[in-house]
Amino acid sequence: MVKQNKYKAMKMPAIISRVRIVINVLLSTLNKKVCSNKTVIIVFQQIFGDSILIQSSLEAYTKLYPKNEGYNLIFLARPSILKFMMETMPIPEDITYEELDYKKFLSDYKYYRLIINSYKNKAGTIVVPVTSLSAEIFSCSVNAKRKIGLVRSIDLKKPFLYAYISKIAYNETVRPAKEDMMLQRHRELIRYLGLTNYKSRLPILKEKDRIISGKYAVICPGSSKAEKCWSIDKYASISNYLIEKFELDIHLCGSPGEEEYANQLKNKVKHSEKIISHIGKTSFSEWSSIVQHAHIVIGNDSATVHMSVAARVPSICIAGVYDKNLFFPYQVDILEDGDLLPQTIIKDQSCRWCRTRGYNAGYGNKECANRIKTNKEALCISDIEISDVIEQINKLSHNFFQE
Repeated sequence: MVKQNKYKAMKMPAIISRVRIVINVLLSTLNKKVCSNKTVIIVFQQIFGDSILIQSSLEAYTKLYPKNEGYNLIFLARPSILKFMMETMPIPEDITYEELDYKKFLSDYKYYRLIINSYKNKAGTIVVPVTSLSAEIFSCSVNAKRKIGLVRSIDLKKPFLYAYISKIAYNETVRPAKEDMMLQRHRELIRYLGLTNYKSRLPILKEKDRIISGKYAVICPGSSKAEKCWSIDKYASISNYLIEKFELDIHLCGSPGEEEYANQLKNKVKHSEKIISHIGKTSFSEWSSIVQHAHIVIGNDSATVHMSVAARVPSICIAGVYDKNLFFPYQVDILEDGDLLPQTIIKDQSCRWCRTRGYNAGYGNKECANRIKTNKEALCISDIEISDVIEQINKLSHNFFQE
């Protein structure tokens, strides 16, 4: 695996900054001053795939907090996520989109203070649609009268400090069922906020012109975390199958830093000339185009697979059960003509929902946790076989491939 070990020791300045941030958070809980106005901040710390999943619910926020009634609605996200959303998805114009570097926010005390000084008394309502440590620290540190969080389906137990901060971050919470997928969780939050007839739908993308000719499959061999990544040897077998049986080229998609997956895959397939890597090379618009015009998309739990759903392209997701049901399989209230749900391959385990309970995948299973520490895939991912994926490809081929 090529992902950097997340357990690598932090540098001392970052540790000192985090300690100062935590102290400030704890002191903030003693502050009784509240801000009450019509500014609403949606604190969105998440990454690319999550931004696709929230897209279909953003319009609902403009109905809950209409501009013509004096509301000022702000969506606070990472700079790269805002750029991605603006290039690839239709998003409401009545929302103000502002940047926050959440990673720096957690590790640089001066930056943390700069952000909090800017937002401390800015909003009467904070909404956190996907809970996270940085979002909870933001919520603790500002003076909003209403702090509303879509929390975990199961209370976090460890690390203890994270668990404590998650308990004090909000004065209103929405707790989904652990069986609810993210689209359903967004629905529950929207209904709690007041749009009681809201129903979840699949996200959509802006249509992009075709930039690659011919028939091809997209494979996404990487992901945001190494524990999510299926074996490259197995992806090589799947690539050979798609090339030989369906005469498809294979186009690889992924984020910068995942290039080694492409190198390994090319070295293991029979027809390396059929493997074209776009990993870390495309603009967001080009990435979207490549996915939109594919015959099939196969990958780990990743933004590329979520994008394929938003593009209504047949797809197969290889998913773990560390946060079972949260992202896959898809659940939605309304399916319209042309909508396609991804085929999800999951091998259940008794230790499912480990990341939900313990913040990190592998919690409660020493063997799995030790694998993850060495940048290997989680046990629930390694148990998925090549034959499981080929079976799903063959099911989709009857509808989407001409043999």
